Amino acid sequence: MPQVIHLLERGDFQVQKEAAWAVSNLTMSGRKQQVMYLVENGVIPPLCQLLNVKDMQIVQVVLDGLHNILKMAAESLEQIAGMIEECGGLDKIEALQSHENEDIYKIAYLIIDKYFSDDIDEDPNLAPDSTQEGYQFDMTAEIPQEGFKF
Repeated sequence: MPQVIHLLERGDFQVQKEAAWAVSNLTMSGRKQQVMYLVENGVIPPLCQLLNVKDMQIVQVVLDGLHNILKMAAESLEQIAGMIEECGGLDKIEALQSHENEDIYKIAYLIIDKYFSDDIDEDPNLAPDSTQEGYQFDMTAEIPQEGFKF
């Protein structure tokens, strides 16, 4: 597999496409140990590089492969998500959320939503009180003399 990863990174585009298919197929049908072996041998950066290509089928294949890797990550999820972010993959996946191809949009959205969105609950004390008439703002709150600075 290191040779496939090497070709994924440095081969001509046709070879990179074939290597992407091989990696994606392994992430779909391989065992967790095999998939983690790919990750340990540096498969994430060259996969993420292919998220920029114009070939929609390859973008879909790469997204599927990344999604499968993330699904298998378990206790390594944070580390793998960090690898994707560090090599610019997260920015590319975020950009693909507005892709014209619905399948690409859906998987990009799923990856971001499931593995990269912060599940931090908002502080309920920050919202104004609400009644049947609507929100109740504190009209007696003082405005800073120097005004608001944005």
